Parts: sequence; C-alpha cells; structure tokens
Amino acid sequence: MNAPPPVDLVILCGFLGSGKTTLLLDFLGQSSGLADTAIIVNEAGEVNIDGALVADGAGGFPMALLSNGCVCCSLRDGMVTTIARLLDARRPAGAPPLARIVIETSGISRPGPIVASLADPELARRPLRVSVLSTFDALQGGLQADQFEEAAAQLAAAHRIALTKVDLVDDEALDRASGAARLLNPLARVIGVRDRQALVRAAFDPPADAGADIATMAATLLTQAGRALPHPRIRVLTGRVVPGTCWEDLAVWLDDLAGICGDRLLRVKALARVADCDDPILIQSVGTTYSAPRRMSRHRDARDAIVVITRDIGADEIAQALPGACVSLVPLHSERATSGATTPLFDFSPSGSLHESH
Repeated sequence: MNAPPPVDLVILCGFLGSGKTTLLLDFLGQSSGLADTAIIVNEAGEVNIDGALVADGAGGFPMALLSNGCVCCSLRDGMVTTIARLLDARRPAGAPPLARIVIETSGISRPGPIVASLADPELARRPLRVSVLSTFDALQGGLQADQFEEAAAQLAAAHRIALTKVDLVDDEALDRASGAARLLNPLARVIGVRDRQALVRAAFDPPADAGADIATMAATLLTQAGRALPHPRIRVLTGRVVPGTCWEDLAVWLDDLAGICGDRLLRVKALARVADCDDPILIQSVGTTYSAPRRMSRHRDARDAIVVITRDIGADEIAQALPGACVSLVPLHSERATSGATTPLFDFSPSGSLHESH
C-alpha cells in the first residue's frame, strides 16, 4: 500500500502587533480552494470562526466550516489532541483529504515547545511536514527582536519570514527591513513583496522550501558577512565537524550545545560528515528541539557545514564550556569574513546541493 501524502503543518508566529492575524485573514480571504486546509487558532484569537458547526463523529469535536471550505477550530484541549482530532475528523461531504494545517500561535509563543510537542507518539507516526512562518514588522524593523526574547526566537526559528505593513514604508525602508530580517535569520527565505496576493502565496507554500540548497545558503551567508554589521544580540555561528569524528561524539556535542545555551539556542542547521557513516547527515533544530537526523544518501559528495543561531551567547563562550569539542564554531561576522578575504567558510563540491523538507 502507498503511504498517504504528508500533511503540511505551518506554525504561524509573530510578535504582538506584527501583523500575524492580518496575514492569516488575507490567506483566508484571498485564497481559493482551501477545502483541504484546517486552521487552528488560539482561544483568544481574532479570526472569526462563526459558521456551520461540524463534528468528527467521535466526541463532537467542534469545528467551523468557513465559506471557502476551510475548516477552523479553537485550541482548547492541547496542541497534540487538537491536531490528532483534525487529522482523524470526518471530512465534510465532497471535501478533499486534509493537506494543510495552519496553527496561529499567540504573539508571545516560542515555536520551540510547539515543535517539541509534535514528537508526541500520537503525532510522530503521522506524515506531517512541519515549517515555521514568522511575520516581521517592516515599520518597526528589528526593534522587537532586540527588545523581546520571544520575538527573536520566533524569527530565528522561521523557515520563511513574511514582511508585513509594507504599505506603510518606502522602498528604502523595505530594503532595510529585508536586510534586518536576513541578519536575524540568514537561513530563512525572506518574503518582502508589495503584492499582497504574491506575499500570501509565498508565505503559505511550504513545498516551495523543500528544495532548499545548502550550498546556496552558504554563499548567501558569505555575501552577508561582507556587507552587514553584527547584530547586538543575535549571533550567527558557523563551523565544521573535526575530521574523524563519529556520530556518537557529534550527537553528544549537539546535546551539550543545547544544554549550555538553553533558551539562548535559537536554531541549528547542519550537513555533517562523520567517520562512521558514508552519507552526510542533515541536522536541524528549532530552539533546543532537534528533528530526527537524516542520512542524505543522494549527496555523498557534499562537504559538511554547520550554522548555529544563538542569542546573547557567542562562539568563545561555547568553546570555553566545551573545550576540545568535535565542532569548532566561529562567528559569521569574524575578521576573516568582514575583511574582504576570499577564503570560504564552506567548501562545497558542485554536486553538494541538498534538498530537504521542513
């Protein structure tokens, strides 16, 4: 039997007042054919879910059927239970199978605990493809991320960052906002277009991110390092695995990194080569929650690269806490990167592109 196609689970986050709910309402209002989509909103969410109530036939789980066919519910019984009930719910008559779930989080929620909850056995057996979408206020710029730890965590965890309130800024300010977003999270795809419909389509389209190329990412990081100043609180660190390192030692280092940094660890993305595996291994984390490592057998020629995003902790402090570690981290905005030196932080073969699903 063929395995069912994965359901895209989009975690929509953004700090208070950053335009998160407006973006979701634009998605609901502008998109057609959302009969395969479910929306989970907070109890105090502003999305109007008035509509014809439907039930899943197993406990009367309340959902609202919106005019565009989208099913909407309120987060009342816990994240895991709500998602599981949506996945198991009887679909409305004539509706296609569920293909997408969008979770609108509160403005002060960190994505890490939400991602961690998805490892629950009830959901781990489900074919879920998870991505984080965060809003970035183009009018405020990076001010919220500078002042509030939750805002920094939301942006650093994002696979896609959608610039909001772009109608209130000129082109120069929009470019500054785009640059600030990339400085906070160089791993994310920043969406800063004025066409609202194009913004919505790009923001809520996780499959577009499935072809992320880690070699392209490395080149982008190098370009940014040469033209941007370091952020006062956010650190982007890069590194390589020491040759001869085995997987067990690397796994211990990853755990130690999470333990030392705690909630100051915002994001990890790595393509790691270890001595006891012929294939490079894809490693990702949101906060201190790591996804299951994946062997990338189709990319055996790709060399390793590690990118770590932290808040208020740098490479020196991590090195002091982990002397002799199997990974050596350096700041992206190091003297070598900002002095115009051409020695690359990463060395990739031409076949080193990496395709992944978030």
